[in-house]
Amino acid sequence: MDEPTLDRGPQDSAADSPMEVTDSGEAPTVYERVSAAGTGPGSSLRSGQPLWTAFLTPIAVIIGAAIIAGAVWYSRDSWAYGGAGAAVPSAGPTQVAVATPDVPTATPVPTATPVPTPAPPVSTAFESYASQIGLDLPKFQACLKDAAVASKVDAQQQVGIAAGVGGTPTFFINNKRLVGAMPWQILDEVIQAELKGSPTTLDGYSDTIKQLAANSPPYFEILKEAPKVEGMAVEGSPGAKVKIIEFSDFQCPYCKRWIDETYASLKPLLGADVSLGFAQFPLTQIHPNARGAAVAAECAGAQDKFWEMHDLLFANQDAWSSLTPS
Repeated sequence: MDEPTLDRGPQDSAADSPMEVTDSGEAPTVYERVSAAGTGPGSSLRSGQPLWTAFLTPIAVIIGAAIIAGAVWYSRDSWAYGGAGAAVPSAGPTQVAVATPDVPTATPVPTATPVPTPAPPVSTAFESYASQIGLDLPKFQACLKDAAVASKVDAQQQVGIAAGVGGTPTFFINNKRLVGAMPWQILDEVIQAELKGSPTTLDGYSDTIKQLAANSPPYFEILKEAPKVEGMAVEGSPGAKVKIIEFSDFQCPYCKRWIDETYASLKPLLGADVSLGFAQFPLTQIHPNARGAAVAAECAGAQDKFWEMHDLLFANQDAWSSLTPS
């Protein structure tokens, strides 16, 4: 049997390429053929075998050695970065600080503080009351500016100060001084005592009156004589046996209380035997419109309407008290 040749390519047919058969009856692979032929010392090429096939084994050894050396080199580089299988460290992502752009804050538009509307002058209220009670308005307006009327108010106040008035309201029932907005029962007791003969001691009075007299300073006191007030308005007979003088302030809340709670009980007694005189005592330090109201009442009195103006001023005290002094 002829020696087979290597497969030279697909162009050769099986019939044209007889091959050596192994003991098992199978055709050997090329590598098996190379191993069987041998290339080391003492090996020899069989007849018909090409010369270059003798160099296949050394070339294969060299290629294999190169592959092994490369693998060793790669493994060494890997261990240099932390051991076998360790990944080469890489720099993490850099945190880049992004500057937030400055957004200009809108400047708020300043809110204008509302300017309060000034209150009208208190004289407008007095003129309104004058119209309500039918006064000659031009004459009333001229009177409000008359310095003589203001002097009259001041003179009545001076009489009160001389008589020991320290606050309002203060009453004089003949020569008996009663301080404060006392209830009707107390005022009536003093009036009835005067109608019977004007006591000169406390003996004929109730314990309530005696307690008022014992207070310091006293709320009830028997004086030597009654004060004499010129030009005051009087309700009742000027020659009445019991003359009551009320020193009062039109802006005083306690004076208004007395008007609201007691004055109505007194009015039926006013006449031939009992009279009530109103004396001006404006506390201008705490009641800035009191003096103007006193002048307005005196001007109404000049037209014989004092008590009508008196009633309106007390009834509307809250309305005109907050107006601008004039």
